[in-house]
Amino acid sequence: MIEKKIAKTLKRIEEDIENDDLGKARDRLHGLISTFPNELDLRKMLGDIYFKLKYPAMAGRYWYLEKNKTPRMIEACIVFENPMGKDINKIARALKYKGDIEILRGLELDPELLSIQHKVKEKIIEESDEPKEDNHKPVIFGCLSIIILIITFTLVGVYTVFNWIF
Repeated sequence: MIEKKIAKTLKRIEEDIENDDLGKARDRLHGLISTFPNELDLRKMLGDIYFKLKYPAMAGRYWYLEKNKTPRMIEACIVFENPMGKDINKIARALKYKGDIEILRGLELDPELLSIQHKVKEKIIEESDEPKEDNHKPVIFGCLSIIILIITFTLVGVYTVFNWIF
């Protein structure tokens, strides 16, 4: 079922590329990547489209986790890194990788490339291993406060109605 959905959408993407509608192909690939984040081939395809659209930094962003990079891919990855000051944390966040971390653990990046790409991969893995902070306390407090206010207003309203009637 899943393979049929990917195949059907990939066929549409190919048709969009043939019709020179790269924007639509780009949007479809973004949707596929969000639905199937473990498919690194989709990221490569999206990088190819961004490169055709003349956005080398975005192409580098999606080619960053590619195992065997061509020289133009390497250049695009460097263009992607430069505005971030080669800050590993910024690069890791910008990649927005939401897939299975085990795939990254098994991913061997091209050894000819800058060691920063290996550090970024390790940073993404490290962040996924860290326990997520519990940022729900303010939300829980807010919800409880609203519930208490509703109950209080309801009780005051009922009391007022009884005073009017009796």
